[in-house]
Amino acid sequence: MNFSNQPPSKQWSVLKFRGETIAEVWFKPDDNPMALLFRIPQATFQIPGIDRRLTVENLLKAVGVAAGAMESWRDVDTDGPGVTGSGHSLAPPPPDVTHLNLFVSLKPPQAAAAEESRPPEAPETDTGHPPEVPQTEESDPADVQEIDEATWQFLEGRWNAILGLEAGVDNLRISMEGLRAEMDAAARKTLPLDVKVNALSADVAQWTKAKGRLHYAAPKAREFIHRATWATGTPERKKLMEFVESHIQPRVPFPRIEEVLAQFEGLLKDRQALYGQGMAAYQECKSLAAECQTALRTLQSNAAANASRKSGGLGSKGKSGRRA
Repeated sequence: MNFSNQPPSKQWSVLKFRGETIAEVWFKPDDNPMALLFRIPQATFQIPGIDRRLTVENLLKAVGVAAGAMESWRDVDTDGPGVTGSGHSLAPPPPDVTHLNLFVSLKPPQAAAAEESRPPEAPETDTGHPPEVPQTEESDPADVQEIDEATWQFLEGRWNAILGLEAGVDNLRISMEGLRAEMDAAARKTLPLDVKVNALSADVAQWTKAKGRLHYAAPKAREFIHRATWATGTPERKKLMEFVESHIQPRVPFPRIEEVLAQFEGLLKDRQALYGQGMAAYQECKSLAAECQTALRTLQSNAAANASRKSGGLGSKGKSGRRA
């Protein structure tokens, strides 16, 4: 990672270990071009298996900075002298302190480059296992490459497109729920007795047929509502959201960019397909609901006219009888 190209943070970036948040990082605090600030919650030190892996070296690797680029680090709260070793396990803060705050100073770019050209030294800790980076389990800091701003903006654009489609899907879900309630009410509707006795058989048959179409369309509405409700809760979507928050927004480089791009494209296509499915189902259901309402209005209108004719005929006969 070329730290000099890393923009200063505008918010804390999350670092994860096996899916759990273990620390946060702030790049270039107080506009210091060669510094980082790590904030480690008290609860992190209670996570099983974290004790030997929680080192300054691994924290630096998690954000793509080589351990050799560090000049020193210090505990902000104790204001003690700077420490040069980075491989020792960190001690938790006192019980009444919520976070361990570490200020890390990096070497100037020329000194860091010279340090990286030296042969690697043996690790400072003797754990019997290679150090594990508190990042994502799939990430390998050795594969991290510098990412240009155009790529960052492309990834942000893809994520924003996904969010826009999800907002459209959610609005469509809300409309579909209202339409489904309308369809259910129309499918269960029965005729009042006065309308039923005066309704034409052809009108009743047409209305019954329209109600039957609502029954066949209802599963499509239910399926879309179910998919739209759970779309943002899938593990794949949550993983990408965490990736955006921990890497893309703070501009923290990561390995295997091609795989990440494929994941974004896959989720985008899924959201496009879901929105298309929902729009097609909504338009079909809306058309069938309108057809059913039209058939009912026609039936009611003809039944009222039929009742009026019957009433008029009876009235004429009554008057004729009185004249006689």
